[in-house]
Parts: sequence; structure tokens; C-alpha cells
Amino acid sequence: MYPTIIEFGWLKIHSYGLCIAIAFLLSLYLTQRDARKRGIDPEIIQSEAIFALLAGIIGARVFHIIMFPYEYSITNPIGWIAIWQGGLVFQGALPFAFGYVFWAMRRRKVSFLLISDCAVPYLALGQGIGRIGCFFNGCCYGKPSNLPFAISFPEGCPVYQSYPGNNGWSLPVHPTQLYAVVGLVFLCVVLIYLRDEWNPFTGFTIPSYFFLHGLLRFINEFFRGDHNPTVLGFGVLSDQQMFCILEILLGIFLFWLLRTYHKIQQTSAEIQQSSKKKKK
Repeated sequence: MYPTIIEFGWLKIHSYGLCIAIAFLLSLYLTQRDARKRGIDPEIIQSEAIFALLAGIIGARVFHIIMFPYEYSITNPIGWIAIWQGGLVFQGALPFAFGYVFWAMRRRKVSFLLISDCAVPYLALGQGIGRIGCFFNGCCYGKPSNLPFAISFPEGCPVYQSYPGNNGWSLPVHPTQLYAVVGLVFLCVVLIYLRDEWNPFTGFTIPSYFFLHGLLRFINEFFRGDHNPTVLGFGVLSDQQMFCILEILLGIFLFWLLRTYHKIQQTSAEIQQSSKKKKK
């Protein structure tokens, strides 16, 4: 639709890159605000956030290259790093970004789980803003649809190459990017509610995010027009949906793991307290 928002001579501001920047800055501000409320120095988050973002972008790009190698060519080396044109797979960003944050917080002797409770809800919000960039870029599009809110994209957008229509416009397709925006903003609200109103243990937002995000993405994939069923998905599901199933299972496993960890910690603390009372 509008892959380039501003073009003035050599200066080009791409909609996808702009949305990523807005998502990062807003998520950073909200995470720092919540960290301050929980007694964490917000400067720690600010100093590590840019490195976590870079780690996530590298992971997302590497994963996209692995998933879609036919979109890259040795004769076009710039295309391998042109992330402002899209081409980031979020499942690749997660392990790189989470891995870096885990290492950084251990080095700084700050609770990774507590930091995660501050940041994870706004990770979902940032994803939602990023999906607006996908909409403007015309990528991550849906299947053809006759629904009244289906959208046609102009010639030159990726969707036009798959579903060309008449008069320089694509066939009307599901606005799957906007479906994702709504779902991710809703996920952000749910995670904040669970964290502030229920929160059975520190770090609860991590398994909740993986489970709910995987579920939302799995459903959204049924409407996507750029991902088709594959051998990995037994001819029924796309590769992305198979990764979503793994993400859901990871959420369940992490819930069990963290709950068990906190129970052990609680039992150990109770034993130590009981031992101190006996000595007195």
C-alpha cells in the first residue's frame, strides 16, 4: 500500500521500518515504567534493549532466510540485509532476543523472570505495531475473500504477484495483518490483566505469552495467502502452523517448569525458616 512513507531525495523512510522503530520505543518506555514500579532500575533496561532488539532482528532474518531461501540471491547481497523491506520471522527473533536478555540479566544479577513480567506484555504490543508495517508494506497478506472488509492491494505489492486482479489492483484478500494487530493488542491487555490481577508466580507472563501467541498465530495462518500447506504440515498445515504448535507446547512446558521451580523455592525457604526456629 505505502511501503515508503516519506521520500525526499536520498532520504527514504519506509513504513515497515518506521513501525518497528515506533514499536521499539513505545515498548521500551512502557517496560521501563513498569520496571520502576517493581523496584528495578529502568536504566538497566534501556542499556540492554538495543542489543536485545539487534539480537531479535538477526534471529528473525536468519530464520526467514532458512524458511524462504528462494527469495535470496548471491548476486544481490543487499537483499540479504534489507530488513526495511520486510522479511522477518518472529519465531526466529524470540530465541535470540530471550537468550540475550537471559544472559544480560544474569551478568547484571537481575531477575530475568521479573524483567520478563515487565516486558513480555509490551512485546505483544510491539508485534501488533509491527504488523501495521506489514499492512503498509503489502506483505503477510491473506487469501482471496468476498467479505465486505476484504482489501485489494495495488500492483507492485507482494500480494498482487500472487492474486492479480483488474485495473492494477489485486483480488480482495483477508486483511490478515490487521487481524494480527487486533489479536496482539488483545494479547497485551490479557497479559497485563493476568500479571496484575492473578500472577500465580513470577515469570508467569512467559508461558502465557507463548501459549496464547502460538494459538492466535495458528488461527491467523488459516487465512494467510502467502503460506501454503507443506509436507512438514502433512499437507494440511503450513510450516508456520507447525511452529505454532511447538510454541503452544513450549508454553505448557514452561508453565509446568516455572511452577515446579517456584514450589521448590518455596519449600526450601519454609525448611530453612523452620530450621532457624528450632535452633532458637
